[in-house]
Amino acid sequence: MSSQALQLGVMAVDRRIGTELGGYLIVEPIGSGGTSVVYRAEHVRLGRTAALKLLAPGFGEADFAHRFLRESQLAASLDHPNIVPVYDAGEEDGLLYIAMACIDGSDLKALLAEEGRLPLRRALRIVGQIGSALDTAHSRALVHRDVKPANILVAADDRAYLSDFGVVKELTSGGATRTGSFVGTIEYSAPEQIEGRDVGPTTDVYALACVLYECLAGEAPFHRESEVAVLNAHLHDTPPKLSRAAPDLPPALDAVLAKALSKSPLDRYQTCAEFLAAARAAAAERRVHGRRLAVSLALLALAALAGAAAALGIHALATGGSRRASPPSTVTVTSTRTAPQTPSLQRLFLGSTDGRTLNDVAFALLNVQEYAKAVPFARKAARLAPKGSQTRAFATANLGLSLLELGRCAESLPVLIQARKLEVPGRKPYLDASIRRARRCATSAPTRSPSSVSQQAPSRGR
Repeated sequence: MSSQALQLGVMAVDRRIGTELGGYLIVEPIGSGGTSVVYRAEHVRLGRTAALKLLAPGFGEADFAHRFLRESQLAASLDHPNIVPVYDAGEEDGLLYIAMACIDGSDLKALLAEEGRLPLRRALRIVGQIGSALDTAHSRALVHRDVKPANILVAADDRAYLSDFGVVKELTSGGATRTGSFVGTIEYSAPEQIEGRDVGPTTDVYALACVLYECLAGEAPFHRESEVAVLNAHLHDTPPKLSRAAPDLPPALDAVLAKALSKSPLDRYQTCAEFLAAARAAAAERRVHGRRLAVSLALLALAALAGAAAALGIHALATGGSRRASPPSTVTVTSTRTAPQTPSLQRLFLGSTDGRTLNDVAFALLNVQEYAKAVPFARKAARLAPKGSQTRAFATANLGLSLLELGRCAESLPVLIQARKLEVPGRKPYLDASIRRARRCATSAPTRSPSSVSQQAPSRGR
């Protein structure tokens, strides 16, 4: 590394405040790294605020400045709502600079450090925007090569931006590395990057999969204690199962991430859109915890048996005078001991504060067409499930469907509309037919009986 590069981040930064570079007046520093400093700046003639990144042009390559400027020009030509607009790039006073839009917000790295792992829907929303930006770059023959949380800016309402196209970073203790022709950050670098082989769009797909895994699990998939161990893990270790790090998430995501993190570029999804479509489909799978559902169904079965036993006891009492051979003790014990169990089991379930368990019970009741019993479970699950979670989306839909099957059409319609808003895009059409049915029912036959409504369509438990 040149002495100028070493001094760039530690030189008297304040001496640049108030000076001009490339037509921009430097206002204040807003970030720095091992080889770069970013300033808030203002264009002298236009008065436009920008983020001005300064880099030392050496890095051991004679053609670095030429390649940097060429790739910066290509990045400036990209027009996408999730790519940080590049205004200008050039070289002045021995420094390379690139002027970009100044985004108010924080980077994804800081967001994860502050909030920890993100809810599934939020992670997919953020990563999905970046995937769209990358596919646009790939269509212009530009591979980012350094997709990582620090290069993803998150503004208000989770609007995400991809930054740092064509910026080459040198090996630092922070993890940004360059060895030979390797360019990238080791936690998110594909095997072909590490080995210095040709890179392509699937290199960015690999890095984006690492980012999604980190958003959901709380750390990068191949995180190790040393940089050498991280590099070795990328080259040789099997991708970890997300379901082990985050057992509350759909297990189907394991296969999606395993494909995206394949060692061979040919085995990965070939576009970010393909990868994210598979991730959304996996996320939309009905999330019913197997063990909880088994317990719920077993207890529901016991409740049903208890109800049947009570009915038999009542029948035996009614016919006891004409059937003297029936042992009276059997009638007495059955009717007095089992009849109270059905309401007590329902109270036991409704006492739960776990949204997933409550939704599992609602789902099971929907499947056996016990719509009235499903309503309180689905309603409570929708209230208790974390905001933005798939459980809340499913519980809201279960509530709307139960109300619809009971003939409470006007009440079900706003619930179903809300459920559709909560659903991932691939699952929204699933609710459209029910919403149309609720509208017809609410306007044409508001007093329809539950049985007549149920006859129109079968139960749609989720």
